[in-house]
This record gives sequence, structure tokens and C-alpha cells, in this order.
Amino acid sequence: MPPPARSRRLLPALVAGAVVVPAAVVLLALRPLAGGSDAGGIAPAPTATAAPSPEEAAPAPAGTPVPQPPATCSPAGLRITAGPVDAAVGHRAAVLTVTNCGTEPRDVTGYADVAVLDAAGTPMPVAVVHESTYTVIDPGPVPLLLQPGESAVTGISWSATVTDGEIGEGQAVRVAAVPGDTAQVLPMWVDLGTTGEIAVAAWATELAR
Repeated sequence: MPPPARSRRLLPALVAGAVVVPAAVVLLALRPLAGGSDAGGIAPAPTATAAPSPEEAAPAPAGTPVPQPPATCSPAGLRITAGPVDAAVGHRAAVLTVTNCGTEPRDVTGYADVAVLDAAGTPMPVAVVHESTYTVIDPGPVPLLLQPGESAVTGISWSATVTDGEIGEGQAVRVAAVPGDTAQVLPMWVDLGTTGEIAVAAWATELAR
């Protein structure tokens, strides 16, 4: 038997009430506690902080050595590197090493072609002599053929004595392993004092003692 007309009118209202009440309960549950809400009653979601990129990382501490660019292989198949400058009672010396980085034997008999450069990269008026000094012994030229991967050494030396005249300070040396080869620039502080001279020993398999 169908329900009376009045009952049929009440059913939709009861159903609507059943839907509204749970919704209100849900909204009340979502309201944050006092003191933690914004103007809309809902606390904002926390914002994630991105990690700093490598470019934004803190700089290296002062005094950290700056890496030098790798030495290159010249067209003749030779690579030159320089050791640190050794100081002793006003005298200076540094060891240069030439390596056959090519695929064929290379003749390095004799002396390297050396020039001292200023801060602008301009050759300075420095005399180059081939002789023994207080810190380096010149063995003289001997036949020297480097096979691929083999190396030879030489010593360059100068004095930092200051007397009369203009003080010279180079910032690099330009070195060609053999005459006619492409020169390679090696950063090096050359404090010549007022001497205006640098000595270069002949290439050898080891430093003369």
C-alpha cells in the first residue's frame, strides 16, 4: 500500500537533512585549533625549500689553490710542465719537465728556448745564459731522443739580488722544448731583482748533481 501524501512530502527533507549533517560534521573537523588558522579558517600547507644548486654553494675558503689548466701537447708531440720555485739565500731555481706525448720518437738535444713574461704576457728584457749557477748544474748538450711517454728535465735559475737599477718581476715563463717548436706558457713568479738574467741548463734524463 503506498505511503500517505504527507509522508511522501517528508521523505526528501529527511534525506537532505541526512546529507547536510555529515557535511557539517566534516567541516567542523577540518577547522584548525584556535590560533592556527588564517582568514579563511584553513591553515596553509608548508612550503618546501629547494636545496641550493652547486652554483649557489658557499665559495671555497681563502687560500685554496686555484687549479691550473692541464698542459697541452705541442704539434711536435712534446708537453712541458714546471715544478715549484725553490728559494735559497737569494737564489731561485725551478725544474722543467718535457714529456714525449706523441707517437714518434722526439729529439730534445740541447737547450729549451725560454723567455720571461710580465703580467701582460709581454717578453721582458732578460738575458738568457747557458751555464751552471749556485743552484743548477748545466751538464751541457748530450744527444737525447725521447721515446713516446719518456721525459727529460732541465733547471732554470736566477738571482733575486737587488743593487742599482730597475727591479724585474716576471709572472710566467714561455718555453719551447726545442727551437722551432710551439712555445708553452707556464705561470711562474720570477723575481729577478736587478740582475736581468736567467740561466737555463741543457735537457737531460736527470738533474746533474
